Amino acid sequence: MPDSYDLDNSLQTIMEWGQYEAAAYRVLVRFGPLEASDVAVRAEIPQGRVYDTLNKLHSEDAVVKQGVQPTNWDAQNPRKLIEPNKRKFEGMAVEAIEALEPAYDLNLESQSHPAWVTTGIADTSTKARELFEEAEDRIWILERTFWLSGQDRELLQAKAEDDVDVRIIGWGGRPELQGVAKEVPAADFRETDEVETSFYVSDEGTVLINLNQGDMGMLFYDTGTAKIFTKHFEEVYKNASEVTPNA
Repeated sequence: MPDSYDLDNSLQTIMEWGQYEAAAYRVLVRFGPLEASDVAVRAEIPQGRVYDTLNKLHSEDAVVKQGVQPTNWDAQNPRKLIEPNKRKFEGMAVEAIEALEPAYDLNLESQSHPAWVTTGIADTSTKARELFEEAEDRIWILERTFWLSGQDRELLQAKAEDDVDVRIIGWGGRPELQGVAKEVPAADFRETDEVETSFYVSDEGTVLINLNQGDMGMLFYDTGTAKIFTKHFEEVYKNASEVTPNA
């Protein structure tokens, strides 16, 4: 594994970042979520520069914000972030992914706080897409309003075609429900009279709650919490009406 200096240099080249952006991202991968002051200390960034640094990374979807007062910052998956630049810097990108990904996985497993709070539709949709991408067994969606992008719908269709259990329950009578059903025909669609809370259940222990039509999200990696949402989804699904693209 390259040392911090070499890794930061690789990130600067691959991602076209400055010294502080590379150091902040590396630190968040290993230790995040962190407050800005903690990032400044661990990455050796001047306190007066740390917010500019983090906001730049956020604008490039390299990190997400969680909560308010205090706001924590967390890194996006390094493989998804770096791989688009892989062809330009094949060897360097592979080395950077191999160095960062184990730390990212270790950080997920060792978090003392099993919940992430995201603010804003961009952060929530990014976390939702990450949940979809990483799902191997199931993606269960209970949604009030379908704000999912075309890319999300293509991803859900691909997952369903790969035998992932994709079930989507929407609020009956909403015209967008038919539209999503047509774009994701491999999924199992149902409609119910009312949806009080929107949430997505993925593989064991993973739940994303979508609040205020995506303005805020809560992501859990907790088996006990997930069981509550799984049970609720199954009850709603059992009583919901089937929807077909041609209905």
